[in-house]
Amino acid sequence: MKDNLKKGVLRSRIVISIMRTLIKVPAVKILKFSDKEVRIKDKPYLIFANHSDTIDPAYIIKTTKHYVRFVMSDHVMRMGLIGKLYNFLDAPIVFEREKGTDALYKSIVDNIKAGINVAMYPEGALTSTGETGFISKRNAALIKECDCTFVTYRGRGGYLKKPRWAKSSRKGPIFGEVVNIYSKEQIRAMSEEELYEHIIEDLYVNIYDEQRKEPHAYIGEDPAEHAEIILYGCPRCKSIGQLRTKGREIFCDCGFKAEIDDFGFWHGENMEFDNIPEWDRFQKKLLKEITDRAKDTNELLFRDDKQQIYSIKDGESTTLSEDGKLELFADRVVITADNGEITIPLNDINSVKTSSKMNILLVTEEGYFEIKSSYPRSATKYIVAIRYLQGKENI
Repeated sequence: MKDNLKKGVLRSRIVISIMRTLIKVPAVKILKFSDKEVRIKDKPYLIFANHSDTIDPAYIIKTTKHYVRFVMSDHVMRMGLIGKLYNFLDAPIVFEREKGTDALYKSIVDNIKAGINVAMYPEGALTSTGETGFISKRNAALIKECDCTFVTYRGRGGYLKKPRWAKSSRKGPIFGEVVNIYSKEQIRAMSEEELYEHIIEDLYVNIYDEQRKEPHAYIGEDPAEHAEIILYGCPRCKSIGQLRTKGREIFCDCGFKAEIDDFGFWHGENMEFDNIPEWDRFQKKLLKEITDRAKDTNELLFRDDKQQIYSIKDGESTTLSEDGKLELFADRVVITADNGEITIPLNDINSVKTSSKMNILLVTEEGYFEIKSSYPRSATKYIVAIRYLQGKENI
């Protein structure tokens, strides 16, 4: 068992050691990355970090001195050359959505028991808003079960340097730090509730709060473009999915217009908020009202054409359409593929998430679907609406 777990570890240790040396200077000079390098004495250890940037793992590699096996989503491992590169560099623990979190947590515990350091992002996805997302309390139980040194790491600035939704990156600084190193004895002495409170406190970042305290400019071309991937609710007319972007501006047919500045804040006439987390809370409230009204109807809520539809089963991806259609009704999702319609009752959807900017992952007992778009469209509107229609909260 341990031999199987350690497959690829020696190779990755050598590669990561070389990478740490190679990325140290560029990380500081090119990425403008500021951190303090830390040697964690008691091994193995489990690292939890907030997830604000696609290259977050590089920050942890630079900050810590030992090989760490990262947890990565299966959709990343299917990204052709990128997936193969990640597998070669780190031999990661792969979160296979079909198998669920029970299998993932068991794999993490097994790796820790085999003496392998593990790092994971308990939010489960990159932040879309610049604010640390929901973290399940179950992660506190995972730490207890691992019974090892527990490390918390917090990154800042990565979201504004390359927002998850953005067309291009900006020039600006990134910061990272080990917040706390909890010994095995400290973890044993805490209740799960106390441990969970420490996780939330250590990992929480709202980059806009940070920008108000210590502003840093993030300068790039067309900084507003593709923001409609996350900003789907118009503050003026309260329509859903009608916002568009160009250059520095986001606008709607109703006449609404706002502009983003170099510090990440939005400015428009009579706007009640200037940042994405508050905008997101507004649009979630808007969707809650819409879905509450629609629950007892057959109403079509959203439709998007020109969608690429894939079926994922047993880790294999099958293309169902390169020009399909996605529709959300009050009681079902309808996918139009090349061979006809696939109707999925909302009650049959175990989870719905987003990945890689705007891909939608619909997970059912029979496998799951990945839905991509050939143009900027919001995956989040589907995810939030489906959860509300299922009677779940959107935090």
